[in-house]
Amino acid sequence: MRIDFHSHILPGMDDGAADIKESLAMLKMLSEAKVDKVVLTPHFYRQNERIGSFLKRREAAFEKLSEAAAEVGGCPEMILGAEVYFYPSLSSDPDFHKLCIENTGYILLELPFEQFHDNFYSSYAKFSNNCEQKIILAHIERYLSFGNTPNEIMRIFEYGNALCQMNCSSLAEASLMKKKTMLRFISDGLISAVGTDAHNTARRPPMYGKAEKLIVSKCGQQTFDRICRRSGMILEDGSLKEIIRNT
Repeated sequence: MRIDFHSHILPGMDDGAADIKESLAMLKMLSEAKVDKVVLTPHFYRQNERIGSFLKRREAAFEKLSEAAAEVGGCPEMILGAEVYFYPSLSSDPDFHKLCIENTGYILLELPFEQFHDNFYSSYAKFSNNCEQKIILAHIERYLSFGNTPNEIMRIFEYGNALCQMNCSSLAEASLMKKKTMLRFISDGLISAVGTDAHNTARRPPMYGKAEKLIVSKCGQQTFDRICRRSGMILEDGSLKEIIRNT
């Protein structure tokens, strides 16, 4: 089962799809790539908005898109979620669990776009210790662009188990060096989900098909199948240990 685990397809929610027409065009592109399910993950910034307000906006956008998708037919199954920007005290918010991917205890967490120093690791450690939810780190490859080495990124896992999501564009368009690093992460079993992180049909379109072909050609069909299995286990709310053990 092919699952796009990170997308900005909900219309008018953030810097993603501007309207229903663009949302439907993005869904069509995913369908053409044989994607079965797509997790809708609009940006959530606690410093800008309360959780309740975000959820109301998300539900309204989802209802409109669901109606339009049903009319055209042939769209991937849509699952509600959020891309939650790291905010140290957010895990203590009583409504934090409502940001989980639908019917799971998993949060897709976006880390700061900066070089990780001791202050960040300390804040993340407190967040992780207070967090009852299971964490999926969004677009893990992005943090390589801010001076972080693979070892510095892997240090995050010292503070509790988490899973990694990778963007399709990191394979389809990234530099050779980053591409090699991500292929190594994939081969080593560090990636449990892939997402297009698609925002539109032009500048940041869905690239699921291109990423799938590259993973299969460089790492093998079994490796891609492992990612698909793990993604399915996440949507079934499987345990972190079970998912990590799944090879």
